[in-house]
Amino acid sequence: MPINTTYPNASNWSPLQAKTTNITAGGIKQKLTGFGVGAIGSLSGIPLVGQIGQSLIDANGTYSVKSAYAVASLSATKATNNIGTAIKFPDFRARKFGDNPAALFTKRLDGAAAAARTVFTKKTNGGGFQNSIRSAAYSAASITPFGPYALFNVGTTYGMGDHDNPYALRSDFTAQSHVATQWRGGAVDIKAIIPSTPLGTPGFEIFNQNPGSWAPTRNLVSKATPFRGDKVSVIDFSQRSLKDAYRWLPKPKIFGLDVPFGDAVGKTADFIKFFFTGPKLHAGTQEDDSVKDDIIVFRAIITSLGDSFSANWSSFKLIGRGDDNYQYGGYNRDLNVDFIVYATDRDEVKPIWRKLNALAGYTAPEYTNDNIALVAPWMRITIGDLFNQQPVILKSVSYTLMDGDTTYETNIEKDPQMMQVPHKIQVNLSLTPITDWLPQKGGKFYSLAKRHDGESGLPLPGNDNWLSDTRNNGQLSNEDLAKIHAKQEKKKARQTEKTNRQESNKTDRAARKARRNQE
Repeated sequence: MPINTTYPNASNWSPLQAKTTNITAGGIKQKLTGFGVGAIGSLSGIPLVGQIGQSLIDANGTYSVKSAYAVASLSATKATNNIGTAIKFPDFRARKFGDNPAALFTKRLDGAAAAARTVFTKKTNGGGFQNSIRSAAYSAASITPFGPYALFNVGTTYGMGDHDNPYALRSDFTAQSHVATQWRGGAVDIKAIIPSTPLGTPGFEIFNQNPGSWAPTRNLVSKATPFRGDKVSVIDFSQRSLKDAYRWLPKPKIFGLDVPFGDAVGKTADFIKFFFTGPKLHAGTQEDDSVKDDIIVFRAIITSLGDSFSANWSSFKLIGRGDDNYQYGGYNRDLNVDFIVYATDRDEVKPIWRKLNALAGYTAPEYTNDNIALVAPWMRITIGDLFNQQPVILKSVSYTLMDGDTTYETNIEKDPQMMQVPHKIQVNLSLTPITDWLPQKGGKFYSLAKRHDGESGLPLPGNDNWLSDTRNNGQLSNEDLAKIHAKQEKKKARQTEKTNRQESNKTDRAARKARRNQE
């Protein structure tokens, strides 16, 4: 090899050896700890657990995976001009308490006004202590050095998933997490065999499939693997109560008994509410567990939302007039919704396609044994507070299954639980609203209400009903009012019976515990 005459020492050159690397004992320990707290948050259905744990871990800058992105403190953003005077440059970051005590007075208090406003408002008018808790929590988080985003972020609040979590498990893209389901039941039962006819027609079998259902996976490896994808997209199509529309994990139970405050565990939310339900679930059934129907939830990636109103006028001529006269003939309304569905994790693919299949089914008739006619389907749609369980007719559904940006699941490893389907689907819907109230001038065309009557589902007047002063369908008849009152009293009686039963069970458990202690 010729000697490099330009750099005489080139032959003796050796690459620089890094004093530290990304692989250290402390780093491995911290990664494992981070993975553990994230797993607890996912498996328990309480995202705040994982969020708080991860924040505490990241506070240790020695081994933090985010330490490479550390920035200088505000006190370091200084320079000296040509006359020796210190100049402090402006900085886009929020001022911390430790940098300047006076910064306390510059901190935002977002949510404080809403909390104070609602706590002193009657609960029947959209106020009350319970409605102010979230606003107060947001305000308290705003004043901390970490800001409200530390707790009220897309992961903990809206279930967007932690795809960018540095502690996530990424070593196997075929991994199945604890949200996976498996089929149970469904055996084929041959009821009868029809023999061949004398004319030689082949015989045939009459069989049916025993009822089965999708249930949480029993695979121990899957049950121990945390889910890090989109918690809205992974919600499966099923029949459940309206208050469980955004339930992505089953209700926690211990020895078959409901866990206290367990109803709030395993639920998530979306930026705006966006889902479809069967007709039984009107807005008043929000807290009624006994009423169940189809629920189809999609992540609200809405690309277009159009609402059109049209009046039908017909022209006619009058004798002696050259211009047209017009006669009012009716009213029409059409709703168009376009949105995109993405599968961001392997466990999201099956529930997404089950929901797409169920949505398309609402354009087809229903067949029943007691009716020879076609049973027309109708459904309800919720989009934010504009449409709160709004009855609609689904006129058309259009799926764009492939385009230039679509990826397709090839299932190269031949996983028997995976299908070859697109990961991205564009959905176009055409709907016709069926209003719960009479469409009339000065009337109600949008929901814009959060409180509804439990029996009729009609919006209740108050501060949380922006259209409280609009015209309605008139007062219900005395007979209808009596029926609603009777149903409400029956519901109260069931709730009282449930409460008494729970208290009795608690007393029995306490007595059994006392006997065991004595023994």
